[in-house]
Amino acid sequence: MASFSAPRLSRRALVGSTLAGAALAQAAPVGRLLAPLSASAAPMTSAVPRRRLDEIAPFGWRTLVLQSAIELRPAAPAAPTQAELDELVALQGQRNDETIATIQQWNGGTAIIPWTELANKAFAEFKQSSLRQSRSNAILHAAMYDAVLAAYDAQDAYKQPAPATLDDQIKPLEGIAADRPSFPSEHAAIAGAAAAVLTALLPDATANRFTDLAEQAALTRLQVGVNTRRDIDAGLALGKAIGERAIAARKDDAPASAWDGKGMPTGPGYWQPTPPAFVKLPLEPLAATWRTWVLESPDQFRPAPPPKFGSSGQKSQLAAVQEAVARRTLEQAREAAYWQGTAASYLWDGFAEPLFARHGLDLPHAARVMAYASIAMADAQIACWDCKYAYWTARPITLDPKLNVLFPTPPFPSYPSAHSTVSNAGAVVLAHFFPDEQNDLLALASQAAASRGWAGIHFPLDNDTGTLLGRQVGALVCQAARDDGAE
Repeated sequence: MASFSAPRLSRRALVGSTLAGAALAQAAPVGRLLAPLSASAAPMTSAVPRRRLDEIAPFGWRTLVLQSAIELRPAAPAAPTQAELDELVALQGQRNDETIATIQQWNGGTAIIPWTELANKAFAEFKQSSLRQSRSNAILHAAMYDAVLAAYDAQDAYKQPAPATLDDQIKPLEGIAADRPSFPSEHAAIAGAAAAVLTALLPDATANRFTDLAEQAALTRLQVGVNTRRDIDAGLALGKAIGERAIAARKDDAPASAWDGKGMPTGPGYWQPTPPAFVKLPLEPLAATWRTWVLESPDQFRPAPPPKFGSSGQKSQLAAVQEAVARRTLEQAREAAYWQGTAASYLWDGFAEPLFARHGLDLPHAARVMAYASIAMADAQIACWDCKYAYWTARPITLDPKLNVLFPTPPFPSYPSAHSTVSNAGAVVLAHFFPDEQNDLLALASQAAASRGWAGIHFPLDNDTGTLLGRQVGALVCQAARDDGAE
């Protein structure tokens, strides 16, 4: 993942802007907020405490892509042949610094993390918009989560002994757990799901780029001596089928190119192309038609319209932005650049990952947390875009062309702020799973919202409304989590 060393802000910098608001008045500086989220510490009390793997029963948990974890259960395996066991003995004799480094890359922590990091870098490489990244991230994490549940279901059904229990020559690499039945490999299932999703979402990538990586990740399970060839083949096939279903469920999400330009209002107070590029077509005007995960409809929480153009309310909003920009400090500028520089979903993945180790989460729990957080951010984006294109509100730079914005205003309507919406949705869900971190997580989301005003690209009401909208979506996703059989 990218480095998440946000600028350290003083309390004065945080509350010195008229956009900071009451929520930020009690917030700690960002640098101090990120430190506890990434610190190495003993496991803490959590809403999802660590349990022994053999005490977890993910078999009863609700899936997100499949109808149930049993839906694609592979056929019962035969006992491993001696040739399969001999292959593991041979591979362990070939371990060297290079193979061990690759093993650590794929097996050094929670199995979903390497794919999350790889995917976020690939989304940026192929210049997916932040909106598309949130969508992609949810599909990826939902597919990997279901891959874990489906693999665990089959493992518990067949209870295939680990290879080391069948041949005493097999010595699993130190530090790699082998305390689950081996068929099918859950790591291979995750890899197969991730590769299928990324191949479909990033068609411009080199052919077989992600399937080759999935093969590499699965091969490490042979090299460490915890799975046989048939275990990983079954896992890859299972994951691929789940990934393809995840993609198929959202294949009708319309691209921006399908928009004919109809319905775009003109006149004072409505969105117009903004400098310096003056992009004529706004970004993804059809996103509100995309399939949601938890929302009943994109407009389920649609907020009331912003103040009318020329009203006292609208004038006070513009005055607040002008004041914030005029009083902007170096620290506030750095903070705004931090939140602007990376898609919100990418940043919140980075905030979530260190919490898994800190709170001692096992694979099913970690995959579940990441799936629900990603789903919340994806639905929050859709809800935000529904509102943006319901009201088509002009940006501050349109009302005051001399406004000293920090960076080019994004090419879509102003109300509400997307960063505010998405960050607060993600923060609410993570706070549900990690209640000890709630204050820091919600403060980070509030700072993300305030940064948009410091940059001069949003009105205060955009940020406040986005904050509320995001928290409403997040709360709905939390309720779905409470009802999924895992809590």
